[in-house]
Amino acid sequence: MLSFLFPPVCPLCGKTLLKKHAKLCSKCEKKNIFIQEPVCYSCGKQIESYEAEYCNDCIKHPKSFTKGMGLCIYREPVIQSLAAIKYKNKRVFAEYYLSEIQKRKRIQLKKIQPDLVIPVPLHASKRRKRGFNQAEIFAEGIADMIGCPMEKKLVLRKRDTKPLKKMDPLQRKRTLAKAFQGNQEIYEKTGRPKTVLVIDDIYTTGATSEGVTRALKKLGVSKVYIFCIAIGQGYS
Repeated sequence: MLSFLFPPVCPLCGKTLLKKHAKLCSKCEKKNIFIQEPVCYSCGKQIESYEAEYCNDCIKHPKSFTKGMGLCIYREPVIQSLAAIKYKNKRVFAEYYLSEIQKRKRIQLKKIQPDLVIPVPLHASKRRKRGFNQAEIFAEGIADMIGCPMEKKLVLRKRDTKPLKKMDPLQRKRTLAKAFQGNQEIYEKTGRPKTVLVIDDIYTTGATSEGVTRALKKLGVSKVYIFCIAIGQGYS
């Protein structure tokens, strides 16, 4: 009865699924949304040549975090899907991405052996408006699948920044440089973790990841790994 009233939909495009037990619609099934080798050794972005170790962005702007990883390429229909989770409360779509992480990335993430998994934090005003933090949903699922504790208050977002998509890479970096602050009390309570896995939904210029990494390193964290659901292409 419930399936009749609320038929399952494709988590990528939102269209009703016509095939029983299908995860995606027939159109989205044919799309290559996942990051494939070769990838940048630093940020995890898909690159064109196995001969290159780093993407152009990481060559021009070396990153502070230990290593970045991702599941999907940030392009349609993934852009639309992640926006639906964030802005249209389609939290059920996150289940699809978590199932694919379990299948494709769990072993790689488990090998990191993080002391703690944390989500990229939202500013309190945005969280109140949205009602949830999408990065937290993914962080909880990933922490559970690799058997690691999750802590959402180790890093706080102390500044409510303007929409980053309207800024160029340099503006993003400057804006986010002081947007995050480590929580010393939580750092002590969680046993002074040395290796932290940071989870976010989208990676483009890396400005957010850099801001969180620097806040963590000021606390005393030595290794910071970044995992994002989708990683963009290009940027410099």
